[in-house]
Amino acid sequence: MSSDEAKNQKENELWYLVKDILKYSQAEIVTEIIVPNNWLTDKLAMNNLSLLHTRLTNDEIINYFEVETDSIDSVLDIFVRVNSGGTVLSKSDLLFSTIVSHWDKARDEIDKLLSEINKIGEGYRFSNDFVMRACLYILDMSVSLKVETFKKDSVLRIQSSWDGIKSAIMESVLLFDEFGFNAENIISYVALTPVVYYRYHGGMFDATSKFELRKYIVLAQVKQIFGAASNSALTSIRDALKAYPADKFIMSELSNVHFTGDRSLKYTPEEIDAVFDTYEKGAYTFMLLSLLYPNLKYGQKGFHQDHMHPFACFEGDKLDTLVLPDGELISDEKKAEWRRRRNTLANLQLLEGRENESKNDTSLIEWMKNTANAENSKYMPQNVPLDIAHFDKFLDERQKLMSETLKSILI
Repeated sequence: MSSDEAKNQKENELWYLVKDILKYSQAEIVTEIIVPNNWLTDKLAMNNLSLLHTRLTNDEIINYFEVETDSIDSVLDIFVRVNSGGTVLSKSDLLFSTIVSHWDKARDEIDKLLSEINKIGEGYRFSNDFVMRACLYILDMSVSLKVETFKKDSVLRIQSSWDGIKSAIMESVLLFDEFGFNAENIISYVALTPVVYYRYHGGMFDATSKFELRKYIVLAQVKQIFGAASNSALTSIRDALKAYPADKFIMSELSNVHFTGDRSLKYTPEEIDAVFDTYEKGAYTFMLLSLLYPNLKYGQKGFHQDHMHPFACFEGDKLDTLVLPDGELISDEKKAEWRRRRNTLANLQLLEGRENESKNDTSLIEWMKNTANAENSKYMPQNVPLDIAHFDKFLDERQKLMSETLKSILI
């Protein structure tokens, strides 16, 4: 209620400015408020004023944060922390009030774009944060999501550039889909922002650049470049992108960029060998497999990570009577080791979803009897028996083949 509305009080209604009650002690309520307003005969007014004073001065029921600066961003941070009831708003949601004050169609435009890109392929979870940061990033502004960043002149620049921004984001997401990425295997959406920058500034999506862009997307996420200092990482990459021709994406030009925590986009041979025992089936193994299987039509079919030696072969009592190549029965320690290693990179391949489902629990030796499977399977070690008893040898030899290819791509 406004001050003017409070002055024009209706019959049987009394309005009182809450903060004014703090000017008085409990004893002064009657002499300083009740009497001057002729409320001595109004028991409801007297009781409510007394209760209000008690609640604000004696009862510890109100939480508050004292903001010592005049920064609106500090206020927004506090609002986000305490706003846990009802529909929870993020800081970027609250920033929209600032943006919309300068560009009234901003929310509709961004919501429409998000709706379109999140439906591409198998689906994504792009957010307001991604779009807002991308806008700032590709226009060479600060990438901090703060009110002060979205001043009138900045918002008007975004508005006038919106068609180009929207196209760059849409075309980049279509590329991510072509690479096989979706909501299930993207670790960091922030890592995708430089691709949008590259596209907006005239970058080509030709075969050579696509090969380099896929490498960047995989490395940026597997190497976890975008952590707590994501804004710093974004800025460093943007500076590097400006240093070479805008129409070609050259991954090697980013290799010398150093990030917080002494991280980089470089891989050493030792680091590549280590990934085979570091990651188990998930987003990271998919990314590495996408480098090893670059020619699959990811955008046309959904590809699954398939266990070469099926997961089920290691379950229950199926290994209990297994005789190893040295003639010994498999030990409990070896069974535990195999159950871990079955999920690692050397026992994984990419198969089209329906093919993977039809393969199901078929043993590797039986599956490879199909001529088509034998011809299309990659990184198959020669002269290694495909029965489960030779699992260790199979993994070791397949890892050598896969590692050799990864090194040729990444080093």
